[in-house]
Amino acid sequence: MSDDRVRELTAALEHDEGLVDPTIKRVRREIPAYEVVPTEALVTSIHRNVVLACRTLRAGVVPPSSEIWQAERTTLERLWQGVPIEDIMGGFRICIASIQDRLVDRAQEFGVDHPESLTLTSLLWKLSDVFSARAASAYREYGLSHAVADRRRRDEWLAGLLAGTLSPTQIEQGCIRYHVRRDTRLRAVCTATLSEAELDQALNLINQGCRRSNMVLLLVPSQGRLVGIVSGPPPAVPGLLVAAGPEGPLGRVAASFSVANDVLAAARLRHDEGVHTLESLGWRVAVPRAADVTALMRARYLQPLRDTGAFGEEVVESLRCYLANGRNIPRTAEALHVHVNTLRYRLARFEELTGRSLDDTDTLVELSWAFHAETAAPPVS
Repeated sequence: MSDDRVRELTAALEHDEGLVDPTIKRVRREIPAYEVVPTEALVTSIHRNVVLACRTLRAGVVPPSSEIWQAERTTLERLWQGVPIEDIMGGFRICIASIQDRLVDRAQEFGVDHPESLTLTSLLWKLSDVFSARAASAYREYGLSHAVADRRRRDEWLAGLLAGTLSPTQIEQGCIRYHVRRDTRLRAVCTATLSEAELDQALNLINQGCRRSNMVLLLVPSQGRLVGIVSGPPPAVPGLLVAAGPEGPLGRVAASFSVANDVLAAARLRHDEGVHTLESLGWRVAVPRAADVTALMRARYLQPLRDTGAFGEEVVESLRCYLANGRNIPRTAEALHVHVNTLRYRLARFEELTGRSLDDTDTLVELSWAFHAETAAPPVS
């Protein structure tokens, strides 16, 4: 191979500005994470890579990993811009591929024949492997601090998304960085408070369930519970209480999170586990937010009974079971282990003590409200 022809070809490549724009477009098209990298930074990086590639071609040998400082600098720059290590390596491979394509296109112009071109392109692939090895080494050295910083950025972005405080640009950058499509319909989710060990276990189980269903999931610990977004119904985890807001576009995530918190407050009154939504709880979501209404319902329906002592408590539990069993007297009596006449007597005493009829719709709704506001679960057959 003629050294003069290779020197002329590489000199032309080093000054070939037509290489830059197509490479940037290809990198961003194939690796969405590069959308967050400023164009000027990509231009600088491509120029560095071209110089490195041409130096390697002229030498006819790939430099040792320790001499490829460009890999470490590029890796650290991209890590702090939020690009994952695998995408950093992919970006360099695309850049090398673009240089190879340009080299092949211009080889004949400088008298470099096909076998010589193959030798040069093979040399560039070897350079790509060594570059990746140096990048991986830099990632191992600085990866822990980056991972901590990236996790903090992710948590802050998600917190801002749930609170509705992000600008459109910040939302766009986060979507690219965390692989969330802008047209994905999402719902906010939150869990009840958990211990540190329970947080890790719950996070792993939910992640596994979402991966099996190919759902988008961003879930982080926050003030002793898990909060985040999911692109479908979150999976049920035994022993875990989860609340999900309504599904909607990305711009409605904050509103969904507000509803999820209301759902959680309502679900905690009666449930210890399961996935609960506005649809599953209905009017019950309003109970924790209307303390005055709850106080009125208790005073109107429960206090007159409890004022009579032990018998009043029996009436309260009978009413609770009566409503839970669809007002079916035989089924309720069976669940309570009492005679149907005993149950009828207790129901009649409720009407006498409160002045309210169990045939009245308002009575049934308001009594249900009063019971839902209490944490004791109803006996159900």
